[in-house]
Parts: sequence; structure tokens; C-alpha cells
Amino acid sequence: MHGHKRIIGALLIIFFSIYSFLSLFSFSIFQETSNSYSISSVHKINWGGFAGGILANLLLTIAGIGSFLLIFFILLTGVSLIFNKITRSRLRFYTGIFTLDRTLLIFLSALFPKFSYHGFMISGGGLIGSGIYYYLFRFFGEAGSIIIIILLFLTSFYLVFKNIGVKNLAASVYGIYNLFKKGIKEIKRLDIGIITNKLSSIVSLITLRIEKRKGLKKRKRSFILNKELFGGSREDLIKDLDEKDDLTGINKKTGIDYKVIREKDGSFDFVGDRETKIPPISLIDFEGIKDAQKPDKLSLLGNATLIEKKLLDFGVKGKVTGINPGPIITMYEFEPASGVKIGRILSLSEDLTMALKSKPVRITGVIEGKSAVGIEVPNNKRETVYFSEGLNSKEFIESKSLLTIILGKNTTGGNVPLDIAKCPHLLIAGATGAGKSVFINTLVVSLLFKASYEELNFLMIDPKRLELTPFEELPHLICDVVYDAKKASIALKWAVSEMERRYRELQKAGVKNIEQHNERLKKQNQKPMPYLVIIIDELSDLMLTSPKDVETSIIRLSQMARACGIHLVIATQRPSVNVVTGVIKANMPSRIAFLVSSKVDSRTILDANGAEELLGNGDMLFMPPGQGRLARIHGSYISEDEIKKVLEFIKEKNFPPSKNELLINEFDNAGNFDRMITDDPDDEIYGEVLNMVASLDDNNNISISYIQRRFRIGFNRAARIMEKLQNDGILTKKGRT
Repeated sequence: MHGHKRIIGALLIIFFSIYSFLSLFSFSIFQETSNSYSISSVHKINWGGFAGGILANLLLTIAGIGSFLLIFFILLTGVSLIFNKITRSRLRFYTGIFTLDRTLLIFLSALFPKFSYHGFMISGGGLIGSGIYYYLFRFFGEAGSIIIIILLFLTSFYLVFKNIGVKNLAASVYGIYNLFKKGIKEIKRLDIGIITNKLSSIVSLITLRIEKRKGLKKRKRSFILNKELFGGSREDLIKDLDEKDDLTGINKKTGIDYKVIREKDGSFDFVGDRETKIPPISLIDFEGIKDAQKPDKLSLLGNATLIEKKLLDFGVKGKVTGINPGPIITMYEFEPASGVKIGRILSLSEDLTMALKSKPVRITGVIEGKSAVGIEVPNNKRETVYFSEGLNSKEFIESKSLLTIILGKNTTGGNVPLDIAKCPHLLIAGATGAGKSVFINTLVVSLLFKASYEELNFLMIDPKRLELTPFEELPHLICDVVYDAKKASIALKWAVSEMERRYRELQKAGVKNIEQHNERLKKQNQKPMPYLVIIIDELSDLMLTSPKDVETSIIRLSQMARACGIHLVIATQRPSVNVVTGVIKANMPSRIAFLVSSKVDSRTILDANGAEELLGNGDMLFMPPGQGRLARIHGSYISEDEIKKVLEFIKEKNFPPSKNELLINEFDNAGNFDRMITDDPDDEIYGEVLNMVASLDDNNNISISYIQRRFRIGFNRAARIMEKLQNDGILTKKGRT
């Protein structure tokens, strides 16, 4: 019975070795296993089936190309078990085979550190051989490792051939030689032509199979993701993917715990009870940022392969040397081969868009500090950039400036704050629905979280009467939101006079800028000179009504207002040369372009193409102050409910308004000037004059100049009203002057 078990076990071992050999021989990277995979719907079938593919993959990973030696030794063990019982000497024989196999794996790892088997990058000796060789080399060096390998070879040969004996071994070799010699004699007796035909047919069959296999590989190469195609360590190209923020707990980059919402410290701590004047961060919803998902490595690596192949089709050789996944797009760093002109790559954006079957691909040119070209590919799944994430970021919290705003995230997912004081003015352009209004909302709310009404004032101009309406009741406003284009011109003129007044105050104090002046006020325990941010939501409407006055005021403010704490934020959806003139652009180096309709508009606002290829919904190109290169930013999103919560918090505090009486009087004069051109004198002004005459005891002092001064109207209209009073018998000609 014991013999039957031995034979059955031997047969199972032989079957396993043959099955392993067939699976290993038919291994292909096109088959679907744990390490090799394809994004196409067609997969290569292993001769051993799905299990055979997994077995072959496992053998190649563990033993490398030494898997064939391992299978041979397993087969030899099975055959030996059939004809011989397991004895002590046989155990020594199996031990020798085991030692010989491990020694060969070490030798193969040293000889072939990297080896490609059917497109699968492996070590010659697999994990076993490379692991043992690594520790041998580490502890004994190269010379010591060679000596140990030789000793292991000698030991294994001794254990294997000890029982056989040298004479028996020589006799066996001589017997094999005789068999081979007899075979040659038998072949010579046969017809050489028949043998040649047989061999030719066999060679033709093998060649045909090889050509079919190459053709199949060529057709599928665009879709295959494996270590051969990606150079063995291609997944290392994906930077910071595993270190992406854990939005459900601690942020690895910033060290901020999203579960513990932090409040911010102000810069002007001499303003009493400042903490109660700035909204808490808890008003903003932090639940949305937990829905962010990491990008898929499979699709990222697939796009890298397709980029290389498509560029190669157009004669542009090179390789992708870096992959930077972001919330909206992924930046691929493509390093061209020597002799390739960058202009050829820049002209292939449309071809890459078609190859990747994605939204417009943008090629940014040479990446600063690297010998690579940036290729921005939109992600299949777009991640929402939430305002709350930027609000609670380390960069925004630790910013000392009161004019820090949240732009959004860059292409790698990092938060991007911006200090308006360093800009010092912003020019924004973008088509309808591109994200301009949402950006202005985030700008205003960001400033509300940084500065109180005593430290910051707003002058808001909104000819469209829609976007800035929610901020009407802010105590930060220097006046009500200006909707009338004519009043906007007056407001800008007032801002120029306010700038001149502030400069006189700075000159009197002997300081150069508002920061130094506020430091002096701090030492004297006085309130600071507030910053003034002027927001114009639609410049084109103002330029249509009074272009000269508006342009003159904007130019003067953009040239001089920085030092006294006045900053402009101007937005327009029509960036034509009539609206955004050359003088305005020259004085506003910091610009933001959202999606525009044409390359002409992009060049008008940025002096470069690219804005027409943006993805909309907050996707922007930002020209930083003092830099010539554009930065792509994904604007953050804040909901109307979140804005409403912040404004209600400020409204409930009942802060005193910051209205400027001089500007309000200017608006009143503008209103009466509008009424002065009315041809009909019988209006509300005439009724007011009648009430005034009835309240006076002496009507003799009423004159045209008196009515003109009292009601702030023009001379002609005052004269017509005076004549009507006389014609109606209310006044006599004696009282006229």
C-alpha cells in the first residue's frame, strides 16, 4: 500500500511539473492575472487556463527564468520516486537538488538583474534569487558572494552525485553519447530531401505563429498596461498619489485635522474684540471634501502609454518621466529625445485630444527647471474643489496679510492662496458661466474671514444688478452697491480723491505705506486706516457709458493706489481691446483668465493663448505678479447657503456702517443733476419749492441763486421754476433777483 501511495504521489508531481511547464511556456502579458492586465476587452488565454496564468505569474515572480529549472527538478524528483523508494541516501539526493536549484537562482539573479519574458519584467532568479543575492552582497561583498556561490555549487553537486559515483556517471554519459551516435546514423540512411521538407514546414509553422503573435501585440500595445511597457518601475512616475490628503482625518501635507476646525488669528490685535467681528470657520460646510476620490492608477498609466505612442506616430520620440495627478487635470511630463523641436510637440494638442478621447488637452511648453514638456490631460472624473478646504488650509491660516484670498488648487492638488496686496490689482476675464461670479464671491468671503469692517472697506460696482446684491447689507461697504453706470464714474472719481487724501495723511505721518502707518497707529492705540478694495463686476458696461472718466480713474488708481491700501478687482466677460485697453493692462500685471470664446480674447487678457482650451466651471489661468509664466488654477466653489450663513452672522452683530458721507452727497448731486435736464418744470422739485416758500416768513429773499443752492439744481431750471412761481402769483417780481 505504501508503494501505491508513493507512485500516486510521484504521478501527481509529474503532472504538476508538466502543467506548470505548459502554463509557463504559454504565459502572456495579455492574459488577465494579478500582475499583468489589459484595459482592452480581449484577453490572451493561457494553455493552463486562468489558474495556469496565475501559476505562471507566481512562478515567474518567485523564481524568474529559473522557474524552468525548478520545474525540471520537480519532474526529476517525480520520476525518481517512481523507480526508487525514499531512503536516507535519496533524501540526501533531494537535498542536493534543492540546494542546486537555490544556487542557480542566485547565479541567475546576479547574471540577469532584469529580464523580459513575454513582456513581463522579472529578475533572473525571481524574488528568491534576488533576495538571497542582495543579502550575500550586502554582508560579504562581491568577492565573498562569488566564493559562497561556488561553494554552494560544489556542495549541491556532491550531494546529488555522491550515490551515483563517478564511474556510473561516466557510463551514463557514454551511453547517451552512443544513443546520439546511433540516431545520427539512422538519420543519414533517410532521404535528405524529405527531412529538409519536414524541417522547412516546421520552421514555416513556427514563423507564422511568431508573426501572428507580433501582430496581435502591435494591435493591442496602445491598451496594455504592464511592467514591460512602463520600464519596470513606471508606477513610480505617479507622484504624491499615495500621499494624497486623507480628508476624513489628518491632512498629511498640512497637518490639519478636519475634525477639529481651527479659527484664525488677526493681524490688527489692537482692534478691540476682534474675534467677535470675524465669522467663525464653522459656518462653512466641511462635509463635501470627504467625497474626494484618489485617481485611478490604471487610467493614468494608460494615458502615459497612449501619449508616447501617439507622439511617436508623428515622429516625436520621447518618454513620460512624470505623472502629477490633480483634482481636475493630470500633468504628464514628457521628455523628448535629442533633436526633437518643442514646436512640433506644441502643435499636436488636437491629435492627443483625439487619441485620449478626452476634453481638450493643453500643452504648456517646457516645465521650468526640467527638461520636459508639460501635457495637461483632463481627468475622466472631475473632483470638486471646495472653498472650505482652502479656508482651513495651512497656507490660508498662517497668512499674515488681511487681503489674503483663496484662489483654489493647483494642478497637483495643493491649495493656492493669494495676497491681493502683492498683486496689487486683479484683472479678471471670462465668458458667461465660466466661473467669474463664483470667484468674486469666494474673494469677498475670503476677505470677510480675514478682516473686520474696521480693517477693510469695500466699494462694489455691479452694473448687472445681480452678482453683488447679496452683499448690500455688509458694514464693510463704503456706500451702497453701485448699480448705475453714471454713479459708478462718480464713485471712481471719489476713490481717486480718497487716494489723494490718504497720501496726504501718510505724508503728514512721515511713512511710506499703509502698513507702516497702521503700525504707528497701533502704538498709539488708535484704529487702523482700513484697506479699500474696489470691485467692478462688469467693466464693459462702464466703458460704454463714460469711457474717458472711467478709464482715467482706473489708470490713476492702478498706478498709485497700492501704497495707501486701495486695490482694484476688475472683471469683464468681454475682454476686447476697447474694454481692456493697453494702458489698463500695463498697470495691472496680475490677471486671471477663465474660459474664453477665442484665442483673440485669450491674447487680449493674458498676451498668450490657452484660455480658450480651459474646462470651465472655475478652471483658470493665473498670471502671478512679477512672473511671465502662467499657472493653471482650479477655482474653489462656495454655495449660496454658505454665503448666506456668513452674511447673516455679520448682520446679527449690528455693526455700525462704514458709509462715507462725502461720497453719498456726491451721489445725491448726481441724482439731482439727472433731474435737472428734465424739460417739464412741474415736477416734484416745484412741489418742494412751494413747501419751502410756504414755510418762510419773508418771501423777498427767495431768488434764482437761492433755489439753485437749496435744491442743488442748474441755473436754467431754477430760473424756470422762479418764473412759474411768479406766473402763479406766489411771488412778485419784486422778490426776483
